[in-house]
Order: sequence, then C-alpha cells, then structure tokens
Amino acid sequence: MHGRGRVELQWWGSDIGQFAASELADYVKSMTGTRIHTSRVPAPSDKPGTAHSGIFLARGHVDRTKRARWISTANEKLDSKPDDTYIIQSAAGHVVLTGAGERGTLNAVYSLLEQLGVHFFAPEFAFYQGNSERVPRKSRCVVRAQSTLVEPKWPIRRKDVEEGFSLSKGHIVALVDWMAKHKLNYLVFPYDYYAIGVTRYDDFREVLAPELAKRGIKMEVGGHGYDSFLPPEKYPQFYTSDASVFDVQNQDAVDTYVSNVVDYLADRPEIATFDCWPPDGGTWPKAALSKYGTATNAETVVVNALVAALKKAGISTRVERIAYAAALEPPTGSYEFDPDVLIDFAAIGRTYTVPFGDPSNETNAKFAKLLKKWIFLHQGDVAIYDYSRRYRWRGLGNPIDVIAADAAYYHKVGAQGTESYAEAGNWLQFEAEHLFTAQSAWNPTLSADEFRSDYLPARFGRGAHDVARYLGHTSADPDQLGADGGGTKFRRQYRAALSDIVAAQHAVGRNRSAQNILGLLKSGVHLSLADIDITYEADNPKRLERAQRRYRVLTEKYRFSGIQLECTYQTKRYGFTLGREETAQRYRSPAWGYLREWSLTCRAGESTPLVVVAQPVDFDRHRIRWELDLPDAITSSRASGRLDIIGSRAEHAPCRITVGPNVPAGTYTIGVTFYEVGDRNGGTKLGTDEATLTVV
Repeated sequence: MHGRGRVELQWWGSDIGQFAASELADYVKSMTGTRIHTSRVPAPSDKPGTAHSGIFLARGHVDRTKRARWISTANEKLDSKPDDTYIIQSAAGHVVLTGAGERGTLNAVYSLLEQLGVHFFAPEFAFYQGNSERVPRKSRCVVRAQSTLVEPKWPIRRKDVEEGFSLSKGHIVALVDWMAKHKLNYLVFPYDYYAIGVTRYDDFREVLAPELAKRGIKMEVGGHGYDSFLPPEKYPQFYTSDASVFDVQNQDAVDTYVSNVVDYLADRPEIATFDCWPPDGGTWPKAALSKYGTATNAETVVVNALVAALKKAGISTRVERIAYAAALEPPTGSYEFDPDVLIDFAAIGRTYTVPFGDPSNETNAKFAKLLKKWIFLHQGDVAIYDYSRRYRWRGLGNPIDVIAADAAYYHKVGAQGTESYAEAGNWLQFEAEHLFTAQSAWNPTLSADEFRSDYLPARFGRGAHDVARYLGHTSADPDQLGADGGGTKFRRQYRAALSDIVAAQHAVGRNRSAQNILGLLKSGVHLSLADIDITYEADNPKRLERAQRRYRVLTEKYRFSGIQLECTYQTKRYGFTLGREETAQRYRSPAWGYLREWSLTCRAGESTPLVVVAQPVDFDRHRIRWELDLPDAITSSRASGRLDIIGSRAEHAPCRITVGPNVPAGTYTIGVTFYEVGDRNGGTKLGTDEATLTVV
C-alpha cells in the first residue's frame, strides 16, 4: 500500500481492537507527522472461527463489498489456527490486519510497524531517556504487497516479576507495554513474595489490570508458598514440628488451604493461572512422605484438590505447579496431576556453560532426562521455568547462544513455553538477553546469529560488530567465576569486553542514541570488573578491600541507571546487608539520597569531608531537602540543605565534618534524612542513610 491521498483506518472488535488501532495511528503519526483518520465499523461476521477484531486500511473511499471480501479471505486463512496467529494482507491500496483471538490483531499491528522500521528494543523505563525504541522519520509509510500469516510456535510466553525488587508501578506499565509488542501473553506476579509484603500482586493490581486487559495479556499469580494462604501463626493446628509444609494428610488442612485460595481467586477473575507451590526450600512432614512416598506425590493431593474445587466453583483459573528441588521428579505409582495442570520444569542446578540438551555435561543430561520424562508422563502441558537471568549472577553473564540452543531443544522435545525474569534495575545491561528471550518465546527455533544480525545493526549501527564481540566476551556462565582460575579468566574476558565497547563508541560516531546506550554499557563493564576483582583479589586483603570499596561506590552511583540492581546479592559482596524491604523502597521512590562516604576517620579537633548526594529514580524533576543528624560536639559546615535534580543527573552537597577537641576516641554515627519538597507541604520523607565516624 503506497501512494498519496487520505488513508482511512477502520477497526472492529473489543477494546483490544481499539487499542491496536490507536497504536498504529500513533506510531504512523510519530513517523510521518500525519494523523490517520480512524473510525469504528461493525464486525464483518459473528460466525465462530472468524476474526472478531481487526483493522482495515485503505487509501481514499472504502468499498464495503471489497472490504468484506478481503476480510473473508483472511477469515478463511485463520480457520483452526491457534490463538495469537496474525495476518497481514496488503494489495491494491488496502491493508487487512487481523488474527486469531483478540491479541492476533495487536500482534499484526506491531509486526507491521516492525516492517516499517520501528524497533521495540526495551520497555520505556525512565533510565532509557527516550532510547528504548527506534521510530524512523519518513514522509510516508509504504506497506509492501504481501499475504503474511504467522503462528506462534509456543502457546505459553511469559515474563516473570519474581522478586520484583526494582519494579515500581511506572515500571510495570512499561513492562506490560513492551511485552505486548513482543507478543508475550502472560505476566507472572507473586501473590506475596516470601510472604513479607514487599512484592504483592494486590499492591499493583489496580494499575496492572487495565493495562493487561487492553492488550489481552493474561495474569498468572501465586508462587512460594502454601503458607501464604495457610499461615502457621493463624493455623498452628495444621502444622507439625518437623516441617514447614502443612500436614497434607490432614483433610481439614487441605480443605482450608483450598478454600482460602478459591475465595481469593473468586474475587480476582482476571487471574488466568494460579501458581500452587510449597514454600521455597520447604520441608515436608515425615509422616506425609512416609504415606505418599515422595514430595511430588504429596503435592498431587493439594494441587488436584484445588483443581477440583475451582471447577466446582465455576472458576476457570488454571492451576500451575513447579517441578523443583525436592519435587523435581514426576509422581510415581498411582499418583498423577490432573491433565489441566500446567507443570513448570525448573532445573535450578543446571549449568549454562553448555546448552541444556548437551549430553557432555552430566548435570544437564540428568535434567534433560527428567524433562523428557515429565513430557512423556504428564497428560497436560509442560513449560520451562528459566534461570538465565538468575539473581546470584548480579551484573555478569550474557549466555545468548546457550539460551538459543536451549529454546530449540525445549521445543523439539515438546515443551509448551517458557518464562524469564523481568527486573527493571539492570534491564539495560541485559537488554539483548531480554529481547532475545522474548523473540525466542514466539519462535524457539530463532538462532542467536539470526537475532544478532537483526538487533545489533538496528541498535548500534556501525558499532554492531564490536558489540557482538562484547556479548561474546561476557557470555560465560557467572557461576564459573568461583572456579579455579575463574577470577583470572573473567578479568581477561571483561577487560576485552571493555575494549569492545570503546571500539563501538568510536564506530558509531554521532549516533546519539547508540552513544547513550554504549556509555551505560561501558559503566556496566566497570561494575563487572569491580565485582570480578573481589574474587580475583580474595587472597590479598588490601586489594580486596579496595575492590569491595570500588564495587560499592559504583553500585550506589549507577543503581538507578539500568545497569546495576542493588540488592542483597550485590551488597553482600562488600559486606553490607540490604533487606528486600529496603531495596524495594529505593526503587519505588521518585528520588533517593545517600552519603557518599560511609566510613570516616578523624582526629579530635580536626575535620573531614562528607558529601551528601541526591539521585533521580524516575528521572523527573525533584527538589530534595536533606538534614544531618550529628552527635554532640560534632558539627558540619552545612547541617541541612536543598538539592534540585532533573533527568539523569545526581546532585552533590559537599560538607565539612568537624570533631570537637574534647570528643573522646570512639565510634559515632552521622545520620541524614531526605525529603521531597512539594509546593504545598513541608516534604515527603524519602529515606535515610548513615555513615560511621571513627574518632582517633
């Protein structure tokens, strides 16, 4: 479809069809500066199996008879196709975009936009500063003649919030938007991760539900563990002294757990799948294991009871359970899971030094054998719970070639889908991996080379070759860092990766978007090298201390820039404990503040510098007030002040701490409190920090 003249966009269907039409119109306007005239028309047919949602584009007057004929042709092609299949038909001055199920039309829209040169690299997280997508400017959009029909190779394509340390409500909306653009169809969210009230679905539900609904993305909720719905402090009679899992032999206990879950799901009809898991690392009552034989067999009692109760209540929510840890093996004897249950296979102990299906590795070979056993024995779907972005890897690892081989293997043996983690805090550092896992979820036979040949030139232009080398140099399994010689090997590889990024920066020249991303990736490599040096210098106390200090300084500096997730997995590397609540508080605040020096030494009667720092989190404009809390006889050149931050730039307030001449030797604490100052209030408290002052 090309040429001049007014283009008419007609859409039919539900709210998802309307959203698809608005997305197409908005992106075309961004590309050309011209707004397409949009209108709603009646559905062309209400027959079963037809496209109840779609978009028709035509230049000039729309002939209804021709439109009906073109749409009828699309309907015939969609007959018996799986949900999310989409069609793009273009010829003779018209375009038809439609698909199977409501998401099919939206999939067609985003696919067409990609044909027109739009690239959806990442969610529009604030730290991308407008560089999450590439939308070309052009005088007109030319749609090539085609009759394209594309089916998903996997029905289950997910992103998993998991611990959700760094996901704010703004982040979650951006994530859902990006998921739709890459045809992912499930968002996995914890009911209440570890039951500590930090990452809970209900806290995000009001924001999430409408964003998911208008894109047709399904909600999966649950996770570890049974105790969230049967807390031992409320139901002590259902627990034994030798286990953390409730007594599954006790029918009253099972019935109470099931009833509580059913009530929860009845009040939340948007939840399509419920994850029914025991506590993480949970121990089972010895008597139950003796009766049922295995933990997996015992799980069938709970899971099947929940499935039956949901069916009886008329609730369509599917039940999922995880093959994991002590319950990794399939059930034995007469025990089996209901065929409607989704089994997620979680090979937590596997290695990423080689692909999952590589028989040369004994550990992976055992997991592969178990996966095939599950697929053979379970009468329902088996999908993959993936660990390629596991938390303990911190800022290391980019095993895209291994992930590609894994996806092809999973598809070959009959798995029905996969999922991967979705932390925002270090998304930019692993943008390529997130993008590949999304694309391979739609097409698990996509090779790593095919992905790189498309993504890297679009993202980095002339720097594509150098960034490919960078990805290769950072691809090693981070679990190997602690192996013999691991520090030396990783140091060499990441130093080479740093050279790759510098070369890419020279190659891209004035490509501002590429330079912005490369600049952050370069800082990410410096972070990784500091992390690696903590292992490399482990036998040299002075150098180890310097490496730890450098890692902490860089972590605090870049924690909101998309290249470092500051959480307990990182901070324990330099001996600092950061709880889950504290981590979430940082990332869900609009701005944050800290003391750059966390340990000071000074003589009585002398002074030492201290710097107060205010950082943007949402990269908006904020006015931050800070107040120091000082011990007696210890003063500061500035006890309070104001810092104005905007965009990505942190602001600093240098102070001079003076210790009175009569202050006894010892250890003292200097505290600081930060407030966001509003126009109509005294300030909203953001957080606190402290430094240790040793007087000698």
